[in-house]
Amino acid sequence: MDKIKKLRKYFNIFALDGYIIPKNDEFFGEYVQERNDRLKYISSFSGSAGYALILKKKSYLFVDGRYTLQAKKEANNNFKVIEIHKNKPSKILSKIGSKLKIGFDPKLLSEANLTLNFKAKNTALIPLEKNLIDLIWLKRPKIKLKRFFILNSKHAGENYKNKINKICYILKRKKINKLLVTAPENLAWLLNIRGGDSLYSPIPNCNAIIDSKKKITLIVDKKKISNEFKIHFKNNLNYIDPLDVSKHLKKISNKEIFLIDRFSCSFFYKKMISKKFNYIERVDPLYILKAKKNNVEISNSVKSHILDGIALTKFIFWIKNNINKIKITEISAEKK
Repeated sequence: MDKIKKLRKYFNIFALDGYIIPKNDEFFGEYVQERNDRLKYISSFSGSAGYALILKKKSYLFVDGRYTLQAKKEANNNFKVIEIHKNKPSKILSKIGSKLKIGFDPKLLSEANLTLNFKAKNTALIPLEKNLIDLIWLKRPKIKLKRFFILNSKHAGENYKNKINKICYILKRKKINKLLVTAPENLAWLLNIRGGDSLYSPIPNCNAIIDSKKKITLIVDKKKISNEFKIHFKNNLNYIDPLDVSKHLKKISNKEIFLIDRFSCSFFYKKMISKKFNYIERVDPLYILKAKKNNVEISNSVKSHILDGIALTKFIFWIKNNINKIKITEISAEKK
């Protein structure tokens, strides 16, 4: 039995008419580990962005213009490939019938994303505790955990304590008690930390709750945290497992006001926060702080562009000197 048929068997169990599979994992990054590449598992599509919408009788693969040809080749005839800017999933759903129930994993999609791409008048979007792809993926690759490491302040241009002071000043000024940080790249900047969760970018996959009184609770698999890491941050960080977030929130007074980010906060986290706390939904202020580059960051950016420019110049030189001597394809050029 093929994967799609196995998935559709669960439609009856959960009373669904369809299911959404995004490319991203719960950290919303561009690159995901093989274990979390559910879109590739179900569709064979290996691009860095896209969604599958699998219904009882039809399957759709939504991609952007970069991936139209690739998606058609990799997904074969199992999916109808659609450029998402030309025809959103919501339009497809609105034409199918009435009272559709479409399931999704609330940890993998934000409410803003659901509203923008999947909300239709005839459709009820149903969050499920279990990811249906995980239920059929019997030989799922094992978790690959690599420990976080610390970026020296001299390379970052500012130590993490100063950055924490800045964000807490903003929270106090806005009369916000807690900031839920759901974009790992923001924590990479704030704490001057990096990780090995992605092949192509040293983003440390984790979330955090920042208290306006400068207490930070890192939501992370503790196997990623070394003793050296703990010693470096001393009493400035607490650590909780992602599975214990609900327990942790129960200990916090319901009078606390949270700030959550509209785009990077998952449907899962938003519903958990909204059940108990008053909250404000805005852009995470860390984005603004991170955007203001200090002198060291500017200098490092210039150095990076010089190295990049050298590499590009060498590549163009190679092309010009070999274009009529050897066969050059897109693939061989990419490898060069």
